[in-house]
Amino acid sequence: MKTNIFKIIAAVIAIIFSLLTIVEGSTVLLGISEQDYTVFKPLLVYNVIMGVVGLFAGSIIWFNPKKAMTYTEIILAAHITVMVIVIFIYLLSTAVAMHSVQAMLVRVVVWLVITLLARKSNQSVVNQNNVNKQ
Repeated sequence: MKTNIFKIIAAVIAIIFSLLTIVEGSTVLLGISEQDYTVFKPLLVYNVIMGVVGLFAGSIIWFNPKKAMTYTEIILAAHITVMVIVIFIYLLSTAVAMHSVQAMLVRVVVWLVITLLARKSNQSVVNQNNVNKQ
């Protein structure tokens, strides 16, 4: 069976983005780097945890793209939910910086792309299986 490029791209994006999220969030949590904006610690902890979850999802995309759809959709839904909450907090107080709103928007967009690529990968596998049955 030929390699599915959509699966590879989705897995690589998920793994690299998740690694970057873990490194960035951990350096702030550990006090290694400081930000020039208000850091909302619960959001930072969420992002690091979701970075670990994203690594897991990236490996699942690589090994089992069909099963990965569930994980990518859950991650995307979680990010959308948290983004809405962060926007409300931003609008109602100074506990969250605009940078955090923008970062959540980036996370939503990245995981939307990963989810769409994973879905395309699944469609390619189904189409390949149909061709093989004929």
